[in-house]
Amino acid sequence: MKSKVLSLALACSVSSLAFGSGFGLYQPSTVSHAMGGALVGKAMDASANFNNPATLTDLTNIQVTVGFVTEHPRGRVDAHKWGTPYSEYPMDPGMFMLPHFQLAVPLPHGFSFGFGMEPDYGLGTAYDEGWLLNFSAKETTIQSFVLTPNIAYEILDGWSVGVGLRWTYFEFEQFSTPQVASSGYELGRFSNRLRGDNKMKDFGFQIGTKYDITDTFSVGLVYKSPIEVHVKGKTSNDVLYMNDGNVRTLAQGATYQEMLKKGLPPEQIAAIPPSMFEQYVSKADATIRQTVSSTARSRTGAAAADITLPQSITGGFNWDVFPTWHVGAAVSWTQWSKFDVLHFDLQGGNKDTRLDWRDTWRASFGSCWDFAEDWKWMVSYTYDMDCTQATQQSVMTRVSSWTAATCTWLTRSAGSTTSRPTGDSATPAASP
Repeated sequence: MKSKVLSLALACSVSSLAFGSGFGLYQPSTVSHAMGGALVGKAMDASANFNNPATLTDLTNIQVTVGFVTEHPRGRVDAHKWGTPYSEYPMDPGMFMLPHFQLAVPLPHGFSFGFGMEPDYGLGTAYDEGWLLNFSAKETTIQSFVLTPNIAYEILDGWSVGVGLRWTYFEFEQFSTPQVASSGYELGRFSNRLRGDNKMKDFGFQIGTKYDITDTFSVGLVYKSPIEVHVKGKTSNDVLYMNDGNVRTLAQGATYQEMLKKGLPPEQIAAIPPSMFEQYVSKADATIRQTVSSTARSRTGAAAADITLPQSITGGFNWDVFPTWHVGAAVSWTQWSKFDVLHFDLQGGNKDTRLDWRDTWRASFGSCWDFAEDWKWMVSYTYDMDCTQATQQSVMTRVSSWTAATCTWLTRSAGSTTSRPTGDSATPAASP
């Protein structure tokens, strides 16, 4: 049985920050984003693949949703050095585009099938040259999308369950400028770029349920499992710059100490003609520079990391207050505390970024008004907790945020529509 339904969604949305707590994303579709993800008890579009697969049974016609949401995260970070306020730094990585594709297909005997592709995790941070923690992370980017094939079944009238895979692609890239120091002197800085991905080999699962308490009020619950991601890639190091003054100072000291080791007394060293002493210093200078360059090359090579993407639980309700006014609310818990250290096995040594994150809660409320035939207007408010502790050694994320979104949605149907199939065939509904 084929359904002949064409839907057109024209939407616009605005929000404050791109990323959820940690580096979670919640933009499976423009409609879901405009509702703040408060669609756990009832589906409005095929984003049910992400919000709660059990609500796929609410959709009685084939639905396809394709689009993207744009985000521009910005912020400021107050840095403290030795327990005292040090400076304030802006954070602005630029604009990001978050695409999505969602498909929902009703099947015979109370089953429904869904397939989604949406960004599940993402992160973008970038700080200027004066950033206090450039040695750890100057720029960090996480790009990820998840494929979610789902199957849902209506066990009883108004009670459905759904289950699906979360097949994940995960890419990590970080740029930092660690310093090279010796005997208390900063000799220069490396340009370190670390990049890797999981070759789309890792997956988890999700399971959800929904129940219609009344014809107008429904509740839902969904669990998403942790995903063990195995990232492999490479790290590259180049000499960003050399501190000529400090290199020369260290070369002079090394030359003087070398002469003392050879038995020359201080007064004899002082009597060496400056031009001759400078020749020895130049050789030591060249040796130091060569050592720094060799160190950079020795740290270039393969990189690998095992990252645990956290589990989460989301519950919520949806209520048709009036035939033209619909509201929803959702609360999510995410176990970011498992993501305490980002450990990379690198060529010539390891790199640990200590995060010490904590579990977070996310609360959202959305409202939809059918203000005209085929037209809907949505507005939502979402609050995300900050997963970071009061103090930490590395900033790889942003602080807690609020998000306000709005959307105007147009749906038009063409041809004949069909009701949910209950057998091998279905009776067409009235054609428009």
